[in-house]
Amino acid sequence: MPSASATPASAATPAVEVRGVVKRYGAVEALRGIDLTVNTGEMFALLGPNGAGKTTLFSILATLRAPTEGGARVLGHDVVAERDAVRRAMGIVFQEPAIEQRLSGRDNLLLMGLLYGLPTAAARRRADEILGQLGLAEAADRPAKTLSGGQRRKLELARALVTDPKILFLDEATLGLDVDARRGFWGHVRGLAAAGCTVFFTTHYMEEAEVADRIALIDQGRIVALDTPRALKARLGGGVIRLKTDDDTRARAWLVEKNFTPEAEAGAELMLLHADPAAVLPELLRHLPVKVLRAEVKEPSLEDVFLKLTGRKLAGDEAPAALGAGGAPGGGRGKGGRP
Repeated sequence: MPSASATPASAATPAVEVRGVVKRYGAVEALRGIDLTVNTGEMFALLGPNGAGKTTLFSILATLRAPTEGGARVLGHDVVAERDAVRRAMGIVFQEPAIEQRLSGRDNLLLMGLLYGLPTAAARRRADEILGQLGLAEAADRPAKTLSGGQRRKLELARALVTDPKILFLDEATLGLDVDARRGFWGHVRGLAAAGCTVFFTTHYMEEAEVADRIALIDQGRIVALDTPRALKARLGGGVIRLKTDDDTRARAWLVEKNFTPEAEAGAELMLLHADPAAVLPELLRHLPVKVLRAEVKEPSLEDVFLKLTGRKLAGDEAPAALGAGGAPGGGRGKGGRP
């Protein structure tokens, strides 16, 4: 990595540069040599299962942890040597609530503005502006603890935006929200990205990652693929056949014998990749020596890509609302809308 510099980031400076980053916790190697670049104004997703290293990398970029080896820069600033410069330029939403529950929505935002040196009048104007933009004006004077889950997450986002950050970091920011609340949250984030704010977010929800310009798939501390959502899915070619039978073990053996290659660990069903799945499915249904309980043909998903690359499912067996933090021991959780 180049040496730290106080020179402001130019338009050509990548928003994020990570080179050879390794992070160890004793004998545990949470990150195993990460390299990636995020362009200014890009919406970039880090997608992977729990324990993949997402939160560890997030914490390094957010200046909450230092890498064991390698280095990273945010908006041209070294995350270790120029930590304060990085923090002044970023907004952040953590997995866990960081707002003061007893204060009103407006006072949460006012406090953040004052902490970052805004004059009182300017902090009040900015708080009211953001509350209006995020549809929180009617809830502005209510204690945060009385707001719905979706409103509280939007308030977390509002708090991160008080000082108009150049880059927004989101770590599993919609964890536990219902589908409608998640959709509303990402609608606001997409608007920020469209206005030129760089957005770097971690998630294990496939549908959330789809909104990104590019996605890095991370597994066991390594980036296993990095591309646009469309290009990642195109790697599989054709489509996907999913089968559930009354004897999947026997069905798998027959498929292998007939030169098909069922993907490993596909869960409670068989998964096949094929260039023309709709054409081959009728033959499979006629000749499989077991009873087929369910058959489906579909376009490849990011889940399918991850399974193909790693042999493991992306989301695991837990329901989405129950999933916890990805990353190294400790989860990389922090407090404060902006550290």
